[in-house]
Amino acid sequence: MPGRVILACEMIEDEVRLALESLPAEDRPPLVWVESGLHDRPERLQASLSGLIRLLDEGAATGRPVDLPSVRPGTGPAAERREEVTVDPVSEVILALGFCGNALKDLSAEHLTLVFPRVDDCVSLLLNDGCVREEIKRNPRCYYLTRGWFSHGSSMISSFDEWDQRYGRERADALRATMYAGYEQVNLIDTQAYEVDECLDQSRAVADRLKLEHGVVRGSVQLLERLFKGERDSEIVFVPPNEKIGFNHLFGERET
Repeated sequence: MPGRVILACEMIEDEVRLALESLPAEDRPPLVWVESGLHDRPERLQASLSGLIRLLDEGAATGRPVDLPSVRPGTGPAAERREEVTVDPVSEVILALGFCGNALKDLSAEHLTLVFPRVDDCVSLLLNDGCVREEIKRNPRCYYLTRGWFSHGSSMISSFDEWDQRYGRERADALRATMYAGYEQVNLIDTQAYEVDECLDQSRAVADRLKLEHGVVRGSVQLLERLFKGERDSEIVFVPPNEKIGFNHLFGERET
């Protein structure tokens, strides 16, 4: 198996770590964590991923290890959790996240193959139970959470107290009602990567604040497992060197 590295969103830390347990310890690629807050601005997430890929590309070209910026997964400002991860030259970069607001679009490498799951975002990644992208059971009227939303930086969760302080509780509730008007239920995804009981109160509190129903739905890390094992199927995309990631990869079409 070629040298590989995983670039993963810290929001799905629980699920990434569980999926890696399917590999022997000696076969687990180095991990570089991308801060969850970047998802609020997809162009910033894209710039961060592009910078990491560029450094890895340089390492592949020179045959030398590279130091990559990473974060220690957790709460608090990302600036206080920054660290570096040294990665030996690789030939594959595994992107453990979804398309996420077009953050993957136009990413490319000169010497590396880019590999990612064919899903729109991390929610769809965790709801995939072995089906194809088009058959993922995701209700557009439901807002989905995992423990990662509470143990890492989530703009939704952090905005609750911030809005209350800035606008007052009554106006903040009105703003939330407008923003989440299209939703009927908050669903906590049980990915088997954490104890659901540990954050049931928190997810129910979110539903109560938004005046929505609450539920728990079953999730899975099987697509992450296949991604990390290097399996090749319709839901895992391999983009060769000098080819840009495009919508054709997400929708399962191949340009000729």
